[in-house]
Amino acid sequence: MGKTMHARRAAIATAAILAVTLTACSSDKPGQGKASHTAGDSAPVSSQPGSADAAAGVRLVWSHTGKSGDDTQITYVVRITNPGDSPTSVAVDVRALDKTGAIVGSSQETMPNIPAHSTFDFLGNLGGGFTQFTGTPAKIEVVQAKDAFGRAGSVEQPMLATSELKLTKGSRDDLITDDPHSYNLSVKITNNTRNDLKSFVTQQVVLYDAAGKVVGGDTGSSDNVPDTLPAGMSYREQWTGIPAMAQAARAVYTVWPG
Repeated sequence: MGKTMHARRAAIATAAILAVTLTACSSDKPGQGKASHTAGDSAPVSSQPGSADAAAGVRLVWSHTGKSGDDTQITYVVRITNPGDSPTSVAVDVRALDKTGAIVGSSQETMPNIPAHSTFDFLGNLGGGFTQFTGTPAKIEVVQAKDAFGRAGSVEQPMLATSELKLTKGSRDDLITDDPHSYNLSVKITNNTRNDLKSFVTQQVVLYDAAGKVVGGDTGSSDNVPDTLPAGMSYREQWTGIPAMAQAARAVYTVWPG
């Protein structure tokens, strides 16, 4: 069994992030500009000295408006930067606006406990059958939610360890979107927490081209996680039909309880 495509996301926490390279792929479409760090990796933010009270940075780095079935869907990637000395909790308000600036779709999303001195790319969707837009979206904006859940660091749902990630080209017949490229993914997931996992998991994959620019990805809730995953044990996950606007060279996968 595979993952449930386009399921809604839940709260997330401290991270184990796995990147994989897909060989013999190249970009066929310009992106939104290259980041100073590889998106999604736990790279040091050397330009911003750490502080326990340093504010996280939130910015939209990619978005795409397309179709999921017959419904309009906006897929977006938000890059969160934590310059502080400890993990931080961040929530964002995401809004789709029409050409007059009126809100025609919105959601609030909770990010992981992002490790100190690192960045994290969060992928989300608006529309696409989950919530109908009340007008025609012209642009999307993302802002950090104020006082969403109290003191930073209050969210604690550690991300699970991942390994043996394999990304391969897929078939467009597996897509439920109108994107031109499709990818498949398999991965091993290990419960590296101290407690047994007795819930669903939520996961995402972000796809990048050879230059490190976002080209697509997906998010969903697993339908094959064991009913109880004891601490230290593993299971395997498979995805099909991950959409991309251009050829992908690398994937970053994250998974968390909830």
